[in-house]
Amino acid sequence: MVKLRAVYSKSKESMYLSHLDIMGVFEKTFRRANIPLEYSKGYNPRPEIVFAHPLSVGIESNGEIFEAILVDELPIAYVIRELNKVLPVSITILSAEYISLTEKNIMSRVYAATYIIEICYKNDMLIGKNKKQIEDLKMWYKSKLQEYLDQDYLLVIKKSQERMERIDIKTMLISYDFLLDGNLEVTVNTGSKSNLKPDYIMVGFCEYISQNLEYNIKREKILFN
Repeated sequence: MVKLRAVYSKSKESMYLSHLDIMGVFEKTFRRANIPLEYSKGYNPRPEIVFAHPLSVGIESNGEIFEAILVDELPIAYVIRELNKVLPVSITILSAEYISLTEKNIMSRVYAATYIIEICYKNDMLIGKNKKQIEDLKMWYKSKLQEYLDQDYLLVIKKSQERMERIDIKTMLISYDFLLDGNLEVTVNTGSKSNLKPDYIMVGFCEYISQNLEYNIKREKILFN
C-alpha cells in the first residue's frame, strides 16, 4: 500500500466538468488502467483518492493535484503512462511521486493558489486601430488594473441566496505581478479557512472602470504546507 501524489492539467471540455464529475472520471480511470486503489472501510466503501482543492467550472488549469492510495507500488512512469492512456484527452497527468502514508491529506494543507488572468480584447475594441493604438489600449488597461490593485481596499459585491454585501478582498490577495505578455499573475488565499475566487478581482476591476470586460482565468499551481 502506497500513497501517490499526482499533478494534472485540465483544459477544453474538461473545464466544464464539476468537481464531482472529475472525481468520477479518476475513479473510472484507475479501474480502466488496472491500477487498483485502496478503499475506505465501513458501510459505504469509497476509493481512497483526495483532491487538493475544487476548481470552479469553466477555469483551465496546469496545476491540479490529487493523492491516491494504491494497493501496490508500481513504477511511476508506468502509472503516468497507463492513466494517460485512458483519461479524456483534455486531462493529462503531468507528474507524480510516492509520498509517505503518514502525511496529512493534501486537501487539509492547501493555503493558496496562483492564477493567470488574461483580458480578452473583443474585435469591436480593436477595429480601426493601428498597431500602436492597440498597444496603447492594452497599456491603458494594464495601468488601470495596476492602479486598481494598488488600492488599500478592494471592495467587491458578493452575492448569495440570502443577501448581497460588499467584502474587502485585498486581505486575501497574497501577491500580484504582470508577466511579459501583459497577463496578470495573482496568488490568492485558497482552502477551507480563507478562499478567494479570482473572478472577484475582475468583477471589482470592471466596476472600477465602469466597463464589462471578457477575460480568461487559468490556475497555474496550488500551494500547500
